[in-house]
Amino acid sequence: MAKSKHFAFFISLFGGIFIWFFIFILFPAKIISPFAKESFWFIFLSYVFLILGYVFFPNTKTHNKGFVIIGKRFIHIIIVITLMSYLIRFIDLFIFRKVSFSNDVWQNRALLGETKPNFIFTVCAVLTYLYFIPIIFVLKNKITEKKIIIISLLLFLLPFIEGFIRGSRNASFTPVILLLIVLLYFKKIFFTMKHILLIISIITILFTIATSIIMKREASETDDNYSSLTTDFFLNEFLEPSPVLFEVIHSTNNNNIKKMLVSGFQIAQYYVHGVFEFDNLVKYYQKTPIKHQYGKFTFSIINKFTNKYKLTDSNLKEVQLMNPRGSTFVTFFGGLYIDFGWLGLIMIFLYGCFQKNIVNKVTVGNNSYLPLFFFLLFCNFFMLTFNFLKGMGTYILVVCFAFIFSLSLLNKLLLKNK
Repeated sequence: MAKSKHFAFFISLFGGIFIWFFIFILFPAKIISPFAKESFWFIFLSYVFLILGYVFFPNTKTHNKGFVIIGKRFIHIIIVITLMSYLIRFIDLFIFRKVSFSNDVWQNRALLGETKPNFIFTVCAVLTYLYFIPIIFVLKNKITEKKIIIISLLLFLLPFIEGFIRGSRNASFTPVILLLIVLLYFKKIFFTMKHILLIISIITILFTIATSIIMKREASETDDNYSSLTTDFFLNEFLEPSPVLFEVIHSTNNNNIKKMLVSGFQIAQYYVHGVFEFDNLVKYYQKTPIKHQYGKFTFSIINKFTNKYKLTDSNLKEVQLMNPRGSTFVTFFGGLYIDFGWLGLIMIFLYGCFQKNIVNKVTVGNNSYLPLFFFLLFCNFFMLTFNFLKGMGTYILVVCFAFIFSLSLLNKLLLKNK
């Protein structure tokens, strides 16, 4: 296999595994319960079947058939749609649903839960996830116009606004990591000392943002030592941090430094604990019969939408309670296990085939698949941590497929008129 074509897929998998183990080794904690063999083999074989699906799916033998060129004008259109979608989204949030920067996170969440947006607001909320697409084609087309570059980069800041209102870590995490993946792919950043320092600086800023969100979210529930975020934190049940770590945090007098230490501790624990939550899930269903959900757990947001418009009548609460620990992260493999059990190995094999097909499309010049290509790399990298096909990631998937469909339709119309 040519490195230029397949390197991104494999580095997204093995790079993600390496970073997970790197953080796990550095994070001073002990595993409370022995890891179940079934849990290990499910994760290991899932990776194997994903790679086998990718490898066995044939390489494309077709060539560019005159796909639509996504040039500067088209990028302008995407930017305008994104900005208009965010404008309508913010009108919905701040005017109709009365959320405010002056409210605490709990008030805003209660307001968002009380009222549901209408269809137009829902569509615009989904279209806001176009934010990461313009920069892809700016870099792909090697556009040097500063104005369009700056606007394309500023779009990545817009998700932070809603994230701050909701108290969401992912709103600061996802855009930055997606941007880093795109920049790495197009060789705009390298692993030089200068770029490593830049990446570390960005991660430090992320820590600061995460700290602000965490402290604001938990302000009414923590003491001066932030015990509910450290010694009494609910994630300590399966991965118990060293008491020495807590002593360092609690003995720090400077509150800003203490917040940074708490943030660093939480991010490290959030990053690695999902594997052990998955192990707990497997152990739970070794003793309890499991009712597989066949995609309803992973793609619950789609099910929520179809329920709202009376297309389905699923018990969403029952589906989400398939995770015995509620809303904790159970990695990519937790959703796969709940939805399909060991039949999930067949599904992840097909998922590997699907990813190879996307690579084939991109290779022959069908650039409409580039956003989906980058998002799948993003999902691959964090398989041991989160399932980014679930939750807000489902919206990104919908946007990517809508983008592909729109350009495919446009391409057919242009070819028909030739």
